[in-house]
Formats: sequence, C-alpha cells, structure tokens
Amino acid sequence: MGMPVAPRPSVSATPPRLRWLLAAGLAMAATGALPWPAAAADPSENPPAPIVEATATPTPEPTATPAPEPTATPTQAITPQSTPDPTPDPTPAPTAAPTPGPTATPPPGTTVSRLLLYRRTAMTRQYTSYWCVPAATQTMVNLIRGTNDRTYATQRRMYYVTRYHNRYTYKTRGNDPAGWAYSLRYFTRWKTSYQARSYTNKTQAINAIADSIARTHQPVGVPVWGGTHAWVVVGYRRATDPNDPSKRTLLGLYVSGPLASPRDPWVYEYMSVATFRLNFTRYHEWQRRVIWEGRWVIISQ
Repeated sequence: MGMPVAPRPSVSATPPRLRWLLAAGLAMAATGALPWPAAAADPSENPPAPIVEATATPTPEPTATPAPEPTATPTQAITPQSTPDPTPDPTPAPTAAPTPGPTATPPPGTTVSRLLLYRRTAMTRQYTSYWCVPAATQTMVNLIRGTNDRTYATQRRMYYVTRYHNRYTYKTRGNDPAGWAYSLRYFTRWKTSYQARSYTNKTQAINAIADSIARTHQPVGVPVWGGTHAWVVVGYRRATDPNDPSKRTLLGLYVSGPLASPRDPWVYEYMSVATFRLNFTRYHEWQRRVIWEGRWVIISQ
C-alpha cells in the first residue's frame, strides 16, 4: 500500500550515446569529482574564520607602591645682612666659665689711665659657631680702618682667607693663630704687621697685649679657653707712677667676645687682670703637634 513504482527502462532500450554518458557520470560520482552541495563553497574564496581560544588573562601581581622618600625640611638660609646681632649657631662646649678674680687696686700715689678703642658700629658677632676668628678679625679691621662692615658676606670671606693661610691643616673647621694674623694683614691692606706671638710666661704675654695697644692704638687678638675661642682686646686700664713713668701696673683689660653667649663678654667687658688670667690659658691643639702648644698666644703688632 503505497505509491505505484514506474517500470525501469531496460539498458538495451537506451540509445548507445546516452548509455555512454550515463556510464561516465557514474564513474565521476564514484571518485568524488562532482561539486556536491556540501563542498559547494570554495575555501579560497571564503576562508573560515580562525578559532580564537579564550585564554585566561593572567592577573598581574600587585606591585607595592613605593613609599615616597622623606623630604628634608629645608633649613632657612642665612641671609647676608648689614645689621648687627645675628643669631649665632649653638655654642661650642668649652670648659665651665671661671670665677671672676679680684679687682686690682691702684697702688697709692699712682695715676690711673684708660685707653679704650671700642666703637659700637665696629663690633661684630660671629654668624656660625666656628667663625669666632673671622668675627674677631672683622671687628679688628673695622676698628683699624674706621669701617662698619658687619655683613655675613665679609665674615664668610674672612673665614676662607684665614682657613687657607693657616699654618697647619685640620680636620675640624677652626683656624689657627697664623691664619688669623695673615687675615689681619690682608684685610687691612697690608698696612699692619700683625703676627702670632707666643710666650712661655703668662704675665709677659698679658703685658705685651697692653703694650701693643698703647704703642699702635690698635686692638689685639687673643685665643682663650685653651685655644678654642677668640677674643678681641680693645683697651686697658693702667696705673702709672707720676714720678717715674716706667713704673706701671696693669689693672685690667677691655675684652670683647664675638659669640655673645652668657659667658662671652659682649659687646665688651672690663676684666681685672686676675679674671682675664683665668680665661687666658695655655694654647692646646688636640689634633696634631703645633709650635704654640703649651704657650700663651696673642695676635699683635
């Protein structure tokens, strides 16, 4: 029960030419030479899209954010200025201040004289804790030349000139008596004859300070506290026998200390010889051997 099947024509009924064409077509179909519908698309004309495999993107390891480097707090630069009384750096640590000595009493029948070179606008404080020699030089040059230069720039220049002409080389930033004497000659335009002079006797050294001031009317530099600090002697008081001027007694000295600390005589201070002797001690250099070791040193003409 279905559709009737049409009778199949016999091969013998097919014409010879048609039989040859049917045979050729069957042979080609058997070898796959025909473009079957499944292979109808030419790969060269429409290439298949490439297959992209989904590859997991690796998660980068977290990179630690570098901590910012600490920024140094800028220090306030020292501005060169011509006004006095700069704020000095921390004080070096010398020995404790000595107790003032007794005040000298003039001998009976003597005449007391005073010589004071002090001029307020000439006095200079040191701008750093180790510029005591340049500051003392600046004060002395002002007194000698009649100038009022208290600037940072000049004091800095005096430091480098002194440092360059020290007799010895030091690891620290201080200066020595030879460099100090050279700077005084240099900055007074070679019109002075300052030298570093040393003594084995303290009394002779102190009298030489007063004698130099009396002779030249110019100040004297003095290393104090074992050579760790610098003072300027700007005058003296002296008792003289009116009947014999050669008989003189030094009563005291006027001294200025550029550090201006509580123990430094700023702007200047009168000291009896006894008090001055307590501060004016033997020169000592702990870094190396120097020619002034164990002596009393002054910078005078």
